[in-house]
Amino acid sequence: MTRRLSNDNMTVENGHLGLLEKPVEPRASIRDIVRNMTPQFVYHAILELLRPEFLSRRKTAPTVRKGNTAWLDGLRGAAAFGVCIMHLTVYTHHDLERCYGAQLGFMEDKGKNYSILALPVIRLPFLSGHFAVMLFFIISGYVLPRRMVSLIHQGRREEFLEAANSAMFRRPMRLLLPVVWSTLILAIIWHFPFEIKTAFPTHQSSLFAELRSWAWESSMFVYFFKNGLLWTYYNAHSWTIPVELRGSMLIFVWLFATHQASIRTRVWANVGMIFYLAFGTPGAWYAGFFSGLLLSETELLSHESDAPWFPWVTAVEYFRAKPLTRQVLLHVFLGIGTYLASQPSSDWGSREQTLGNCPGWITLSKMIPQVYETEGSNHRWFWLFWAAWIVVYCIREIAWIRSIFETNFAQYLGRHSFALYLVHGPIIGLFSDRLFYLTGFRGPKPLMDDPYEPFLALYNKWHDSAWWPIPDGGPQGLEYNFVIVVLLSLPVMLYCAEVGTRVFDEPSVKLSSWAYKKWKRS
Repeated sequence: MTRRLSNDNMTVENGHLGLLEKPVEPRASIRDIVRNMTPQFVYHAILELLRPEFLSRRKTAPTVRKGNTAWLDGLRGAAAFGVCIMHLTVYTHHDLERCYGAQLGFMEDKGKNYSILALPVIRLPFLSGHFAVMLFFIISGYVLPRRMVSLIHQGRREEFLEAANSAMFRRPMRLLLPVVWSTLILAIIWHFPFEIKTAFPTHQSSLFAELRSWAWESSMFVYFFKNGLLWTYYNAHSWTIPVELRGSMLIFVWLFATHQASIRTRVWANVGMIFYLAFGTPGAWYAGFFSGLLLSETELLSHESDAPWFPWVTAVEYFRAKPLTRQVLLHVFLGIGTYLASQPSSDWGSREQTLGNCPGWITLSKMIPQVYETEGSNHRWFWLFWAAWIVVYCIREIAWIRSIFETNFAQYLGRHSFALYLVHGPIIGLFSDRLFYLTGFRGPKPLMDDPYEPFLALYNKWHDSAWWPIPDGGPQGLEYNFVIVVLLSLPVMLYCAEVGTRVFDEPSVKLSSWAYKKWKRS
């Protein structure tokens, strides 16, 4: 079925474009469903569920008309793909995220970081996971409230209230259910039909104990006011989901609280919130949502003839009249944004340890507000916020770059970005880690941290085989056997993301919409 998108019927689920209202389909009774559950039906359903997208009969990208925010889906997909590469890299290369020439290891000297991947801009495809997370937050702030803002501008108050009510009801289910379902699947496959070992996290002694542990973890994970570590034990990368939920709900409440104010007042209040969150608190995550909202609303205002005047409008109009100068400036700002996005990082080092000896960042680190010193490596988010804001704006305004994120592959990544983000960590634990041992990249070597004893039997199994064609060595961070593992792991991650989209991503969208309709009728 071809899906048609327009400004009037478009909404967003975790940034994915979808329909606010879908055509009403005939409702099948439970008796009809049971009657159709023949072995042949079940077989074809499972086959369709597991079929790779390029072999599937399901119509996807060719039938979906790209909207004016399609590039944001592509950007989100590219960011999720970058997170996969980053976690494969840092899992096997301790402290490679630090700047070029920095010491590897804080407690003991493990050499210097002379990897080409540590250089500014070059590091972005390999070590940009934290920057990608900030892109997620800005994109969500850009797209999630877009229809609500449009309704406010048009004075359609009743429709705005309905849209806000729907978004606030569905958003928690939309974000949390995929995590709950995917971690349940993970907890089960660790024990059934046979035990599967992973280096992380620690497994319980039995399936029953694992399910009890999973139920407790899920209960705490969905707790909106959870403090400390936000992730679930079963997927450490899930910490961004509570941030997405809190940021989304903050934006919805903000729009509800300000929807009766004038456009000028609300926009200036939004600017104030951005600077308060970015400078007055360690709240760069949530400043990202508000900066996305500001980008979205000002873009909508630029198409309205009766839009209020703001100081930046004069500069925008001036440079639009000078397209060459404007493009040069945009590319300069894009360069600034990508340099800031290349910020060296470390989960264990302080601001001085991580940035204090890095050219350029010695000065920039001193400009990070003191409030970001309250929590470990929290300082990293200040400049990444500004980097992501600049980069998103420049991509929107530079046509040739925007077109990259509108390509079919980028849109494919965008369709599966949420599932890809959720499955890539478990795939590293279940699949990639074994490959690292088989190829000899991980094992009982001095440079390898904490080898997993049950996997030591796999060490060098492929590497020492006569058929293994890959030589040892290679540049730091691009070792030949490491690159082979990455090339083998990424297709598996993408395939599992496709299945995950069908198993726990799309159903969460449908279930949240169904629950909202039922709730309104109750």
